[in-house]
Amino acid sequence: MEIDPTIRMLATRREFIRSFWRELRCRRQQGRRASQEDVFDDLEDKYEETFGGPLFPSFDAFRKYRDRHR
Repeated sequence: MEIDPTIRMLATRREFIRSFWRELRCRRQQGRRASQEDVFDDLEDKYEETFGGPLFPSFDAFRKYRDRHR
């Protein structure tokens, strides 16, 4: 099974966080109302569809990890 390169970028926590910031910025530049939690949920859904389980158990866990690893 071939994995889409954009999905492959979600495979590691570091790349997931980079994708998160990129997607949030893109949505806001387009004038769309986008909360950080909305973007996280969308990326996490893509991750789960591809890899079969969550990368982070919750938005709060993601936020704490992201803020610790800046």
